[in-house]
Amino acid sequence: MKKAIIGIVSKNITVEEFYNWSWQRISDAVRYSINKNGGLVLGILPQTQRKDFNQVDESENSKLSKQEIEDLHVLLKMCDGIVLQGGISSHNYEEYIAKYCYDNDIPLLGICAGYNNIIRGLGGKAELITNTQVHDRPDLKYAHNCIIKDKESLFYNIVKQEKFAVNSVHTYIGTKIPKKLSIVAYSDDGQVEVVEAKDKKFLIGVKFHPELLVDEEDKFNDIFKTLIEKSMDK
Repeated sequence: MKKAIIGIVSKNITVEEFYNWSWQRISDAVRYSINKNGGLVLGILPQTQRKDFNQVDESENSKLSKQEIEDLHVLLKMCDGIVLQGGISSHNYEEYIAKYCYDNDIPLLGICAGYNNIIRGLGGKAELITNTQVHDRPDLKYAHNCIIKDKESLFYNIVKQEKFAVNSVHTYIGTKIPKKLSIVAYSDDGQVEVVEAKDKKFLIGVKFHPELLVDEEDKFNDIFKTLIEKSMDK
């Protein structure tokens, strides 16, 4: 039986105090969530000769070269769907991939920093959040509620609840949402929690981390399940 190939886009982390040792990393929780739901995982790495990458979850000013874009396309065309994962750094190739998936209607899930890069890639803005009493709480399994405002959205059709508790491990939030995206849900304090491109098969950005809760509640697992189903829908 054919399986969907889901590309997980890597993120760089460099440890300055350890000889500037640098890694490209993929979350094992995201990998597990894809495999659990019958997908095959392909790691998507930046195709570049540079060694230094942005180490904060902010947009990079550098542009991809023509060769970097062409090489990235080779990998993206191997995939049926894409995940932009969370992490403390963000990179120009993630924003490019978000726009590429939108333009080519490739199913895309953006998690935390991935949500930021979808928003940025489509012309919006994500900035540092100030309410750390509610957000950036890795000490809590559930930090605040996610409140659905758009019950006509694919996301609502997946989770089937108007209000539910989510985790919070982030320092940036969407502050300017591009017109290509609809706001689907807010947090208790009015921050944009979920965005969606309603004219695409599956293009959703979530500010929380569903991969950390896939074995806890079906609705979180169903986000990955639906991504894979839509990735198989030709």
